[in-house]
Amino acid sequence: MDEEGFREFCIKGQRVRKGLSEETIQAHIRMVNEFEAFLKRKNQSKDFNTATVNDLQSFVQYLMDDEKNEWDNFVGLLRYARFVNNKEVDVALQQLLDGSNVLQELSNTVRKTVGEVKHAKIFEGIELPLLGSPSKDWPKTTKKFMERLEAELDENTCREILLSGPHAGPKEYYLEERKKFLESKDIDDFLRKRHQEFVDLLKEHMKENTLFFNQEIDEEVLEYVRNTPSCQNGIRKGDIIYVTKIPYMAKEYLHEKDERMKRYYYCHCPWVREAIKSGIEISPNFCYCSAGFEKRPWDVIFDQTVKADVIETVLKGDFECKFAIHIPKEYRGKPNSRSKRARTLKN
Repeated sequence: MDEEGFREFCIKGQRVRKGLSEETIQAHIRMVNEFEAFLKRKNQSKDFNTATVNDLQSFVQYLMDDEKNEWDNFVGLLRYARFVNNKEVDVALQQLLDGSNVLQELSNTVRKTVGEVKHAKIFEGIELPLLGSPSKDWPKTTKKFMERLEAELDENTCREILLSGPHAGPKEYYLEERKKFLESKDIDDFLRKRHQEFVDLLKEHMKENTLFFNQEIDEEVLEYVRNTPSCQNGIRKGDIIYVTKIPYMAKEYLHEKDERMKRYYYCHCPWVREAIKSGIEISPNFCYCSAGFEKRPWDVIFDQTVKADVIETVLKGDFECKFAIHIPKEYRGKPNSRSKRARTLKN
């Protein structure tokens, strides 16, 4: 293990990894050393640089058996995978961590929203998967959760809970977006700039041959995003902003002919993705959880809680997921005008 280089990598990343302490870095180093020792017990020539997904899966099971399958341990491995540019392990760790806490957070929200008695009815007999368990098993839990949720609560309450955005992060993440919005001429100007920033970000990943989250970017993917202004951004039509997502595995999505697999490659949600392949039917209302993720930035941008709807979803057989963000009244009007309140907030 290159401890000195990794330490420097972590320190340089402190600007975006707020609170990354010396204690955290040391814990990361210990976990990487433990992984490499595990690899060498199986094959002396192995190290982190040459580790495969199968190697990682074996180590994850080892950590689970030893009750060390903790979030921070996996984050440490992920950071080192990026340091040594092991993309295969990087992607596998992202898939392991991505959205893994969603159902636990939804459980907490159910309890806060409808109380302990209803929570007990909804979650009776439902065991949340352990961190590190295969995501192919997660849809079974999601299906049971949604069946119980919809049986015990009315549709509006179900959607309120799912829209809570359990994986969207705190509002502080999006304060810079609000600043950019207030500096723009109007909503359309903001959306144009936002889309161009995303295209430029993907260009940089393509140029540097680095991953955008879980995937590599090539010219074809870049062209798809360039020609799809709603992608990770939004386009305004009247008083609604329509938002779509970049496919989870965009290269595969663009080339896939089989309809089911095309929807599978589009889907970002680990709690339902494997259901698309296996044929498990899950209520499309679960996608209001994704709508909650998409609406969180707009709650901050408009400085109030906004209404969001699911328009299309792969769970209903669509080939993309589309969400509607309803523009608050004070921000509506002609494309090239902004409300008095918006100007006041800027000043």
